[in-house]
Amino acid sequence: MRWSLFLCIAISLTAQAKTELTILVGLDKPPYIELKDSSGYELDLLRVLSKKMGFDAVFLHVPNARIKDLMLDGRADMATLQRPDPEQQVLYYSQPYIRYQNIAASLASKTLQLHQLEQLKPYSVVAFHNARTLLGPDYQQVVPLMMNYQEVAHQRQQLQMLLLERCDVVVMDRNIFYYYAKLAGHGMQSFDVAALFQPSLYSVAFTNPQLRKKFDKALAEVQLEPVFTQLQLKYFSEVNQQLQWLQPE
Repeated sequence: MRWSLFLCIAISLTAQAKTELTILVGLDKPPYIELKDSSGYELDLLRVLSKKMGFDAVFLHVPNARIKDLMLDGRADMATLQRPDPEQQVLYYSQPYIRYQNIAASLASKTLQLHQLEQLKPYSVVAFHNARTLLGPDYQQVVPLMMNYQEVAHQRQQLQMLLLERCDVVVMDRNIFYYYAKLAGHGMQSFDVAALFQPSLYSVAFTNPQLRKKFDKALAEVQLEPVFTQLQLKYFSEVNQQLQWLQPE
């Protein structure tokens, strides 16, 4: 009798565990991730996708630099914000699920008229942490030629420095920039924004190829549903996560 009861409990717990997906995600980065109330575009999108796959999302927040290593250690079912690595034999990468558009923003009153990276040379530039590595070789070549360059970990500080005219240009994601600008009471008309960088597309990594397949199918379906636009308008006030090349199977 006791063995039967134990077996029933074990089966019940196993079934319960299979209803959840443990997802490695980054730390506080509004409007994508807001730890104070577990909201934000990325978290809400991942919840919708997990539900479409038949699971509940459970988030494990860690620094971005640790996500891949923890995934390889078997600590989760999904690892977010990954760039596909063709040499990686253990992980299976999804179609891109999120789109970042880094921009160079300056005060409109300065009329800098930026159109290409080389034009940053005579200015003081403040970028997000690790931008020199993430934004590609062309950006790396320009950085040493800038009048002054620094990277900061807290992106709200970038906007503050720009408004106080402690720098000429900030380099950061468009959605993050406008999130902090709105908090500071400034509209888009206060700034000149130049998309000097190619969009950055990120995938989710899996160790289970079947989960990857389910995720891609869910993503292709969700992007055609109203919720995909609704989430963008809620957090970004515009639609800028175009993933039209994905089609449901």
